Amino acid sequence: MKEFDFIKIASNIFRKKKEEVIAGAGEDDCAVVRVNDKYLLFTADSLHEKTDFPKQMLPLEIGHMALAVNLSDLAGSGAKPEYFLYTISLREGIDEEFFSQILTGIKNLADKYDVGVIGGDIDFADELYISGFAAGFAERFVLQSGARPGDKVWMTDITGKAQLALEMLFSGKERDEVPFIKSLLTPEPRIDEGLKASSYASAMTDISDSLAISLNLIARKSGVKIEILEDLLDLSELTEIVNYNKALELFLYGGGDFELVFTAEEDEDINGMEIGKVEEGEGVKLKRKSGGSVEVQFRGYSHF
Repeated sequence: MKEFDFIKIASNIFRKKKEEVIAGAGEDDCAVVRVNDKYLLFTADSLHEKTDFPKQMLPLEIGHMALAVNLSDLAGSGAKPEYFLYTISLREGIDEEFFSQILTGIKNLADKYDVGVIGGDIDFADELYISGFAAGFAERFVLQSGARPGDKVWMTDITGKAQLALEMLFSGKERDEVPFIKSLLTPEPRIDEGLKASSYASAMTDISDSLAISLNLIARKSGVKIEILEDLLDLSELTEIVNYNKALELFLYGGGDFELVFTAEEDEDINGMEIGKVEEGEGVKLKRKSGGSVEVQFRGYSHF
């Protein structure tokens, strides 16, 4: 996962922070800055045509995705999104209608969550690039580093749907033949779920590269071990289409699903599906139904 090696380099170079900066460059899903009695959260994400936009993707969906990836980061920290800026580099062959549809895709999702699109930059390149910058407020933010032994592990929904849809598109199937196509092309950021979870979660992150990567980041930054319990998993939506082993692989290592995963003490008000527990130790393990345990590797979607 070379992407995370580069993130570590950036974090080291920009290690020095101002006093009001609680989480800085590369430390979490979002940067967190204290402003009076509230917290202002910032995030940025970049997408480009070759690795992020399947050829079947419509320009409306490209715009949706450009905003959704940023809103998902804010949701993963428990923030209410407020503002968005974009930078779009257009390639040859993109006309005014295509460009307008991208912006309309951004606008439609922004309107849904009352996000102000407050400006941007337009340039030209050899490939379509869209970079976004989003900001939001939180009264109580949640980082990846707060998981504690004794916590349970929860998710908003199963992962693997977007990866399965992508693989089926690559196999030659048409859009209308592919299950979970919306999970791939217009994933929904879990804004409301993130705001609710921020009141009780000890650690949280969104799942975009894979559940395995997200859990390993929480375990590493919190200094704990996370154990997924196979007995708790309901993969029936996936096993209607693929066999169980493939479904489990998709669930753990598939990218593109904008679900949230968080740790918390057990509480009747928690909105989510329980998948495991936090213990003393390190790493992420999957406890099999047979009683054995296997390592959940740090792998998933990569931009390289």
